Amino acid sequence: MSGVAFVTGCILAGSLLVNAQDGPSWASLPMNVAPSLSDDFDAFNYVTVPMFFGTPPQEVNVTVDVAAGLLAAYALDCVLCSGNSFFDQTLSTTYESLNTTWDKSTATFSGYEVNDTVLVAGNLQVSDKEFVLINNGADQTMSARVQNGHLGLLLDPFNSTASTEHLFSRLHQAGQLLNPVVGMRFDPVNPRLTIGALDPNDYEGTINWVQVESPDSSWDFWNTFKIDGLKGYNGSFIPQGDNLIAGLDSLYIGVSIPNTYTYTSNEGYSGPIGTPATSPYQTLSYQCNETTPYIPLIATINGVDYQIDSKDNLLRPLAPVAPIMGYCNIGIYNRSDTALPNVALGLPFLRSVYVAYRFPTDNCPGYYGFAFPAGANRTQAQISQTPTSKPTNSAQCLSLTAPTSTPSSSVVTAQESLQSHGKYVVYGRPQASEVPLMGVDDFPKIVWNSTDLE
Repeated sequence: MSGVAFVTGCILAGSLLVNAQDGPSWASLPMNVAPSLSDDFDAFNYVTVPMFFGTPPQEVNVTVDVAAGLLAAYALDCVLCSGNSFFDQTLSTTYESLNTTWDKSTATFSGYEVNDTVLVAGNLQVSDKEFVLINNGADQTMSARVQNGHLGLLLDPFNSTASTEHLFSRLHQAGQLLNPVVGMRFDPVNPRLTIGALDPNDYEGTINWVQVESPDSSWDFWNTFKIDGLKGYNGSFIPQGDNLIAGLDSLYIGVSIPNTYTYTSNEGYSGPIGTPATSPYQTLSYQCNETTPYIPLIATINGVDYQIDSKDNLLRPLAPVAPIMGYCNIGIYNRSDTALPNVALGLPFLRSVYVAYRFPTDNCPGYYGFAFPAGANRTQAQISQTPTSKPTNSAQCLSLTAPTSTPSSSVVTAQESLQSHGKYVVYGRPQASEVPLMGVDDFPKIVWNSTDLE
């Protein structure tokens, strides 16, 4: 088969995928999570989800970030980029370079702005989406936390242009989403990301909605909300002041609180753990043995208690950075930064709850919703808790359409439906196995007898 025919087949496959959308829909994607959190320097603790870039679509398992809005893919020739899936722009028939350097580029982490088709699943896509193509990933901190690319879920409260151009906003404006909402399960039991609807199979209990606060640009996080406080072993609040503000961060492997000493020095809060050790990295550690206690920490939000489970979350497996042999690190860190928020809720919290994000649209501000992950071994008493109050404009902004259709889970089904029934030899690779090609069966048959053309 000629190279021209192959390219034409790719274009055809891309156009069929573009036209696959048929009314408002939603997607449910598997998230790839670590089985346990680790303080090892070489461990990748973070969450990736499959996205598709270009025509025909190339799968890139981008890293999920709840505290930013950037969409980015690592280029195939990216220098020192981490991960195992990249975007090859030379294979995309719809790729366009905007000839603009990414404005957040640094000497060791840089890229440029491009335009191409971005596909969330088989029926949710934007055909001309701007994103950043990273070509230099030498920054060790970034390479340890972000693999393959970046999917920022947050709509920037300080940049209206960026918010309206966000992938979710574009999908909503095009009428492709049932609802302007995202659902997240970061737990290892059944990690999922839903876009356009909240899957009732993912959570239990009432979704506890709280409004996302509107801080100024000096805050450390822009996706913040009010919490009642943090509770310890005895079920009472740890004294940390009133009107606490918390922020979510999926690129942070701990929970930071204003004063860890108040927690660790009082068995009423920490439980009967004895004296914890402190490492040079300012991490706390408890003795690792069969009697190691549960690490009790609860975040109370709008009157509802959410347990931050300790197994492989707050209590870490043995790690080289533990200060004493036989001790395990605890993912509770002292928040000495004076900038708000008071509390940073990282992966230990996110892996213990179900999170919904109603992103801002029109006259509706952003909201976070919290519930209990289905199958998370919660008691009925915990699940039946009811929020103290409802946010303003709940009737207008939080009346969501329940999904009735089957979600689109990936582009694989769409690709397979376009594959040829026969297989073909790859040009220039005589030793390669024969492969099916997309869209070939839809080509008009070529007439080789020239007399038939007269």
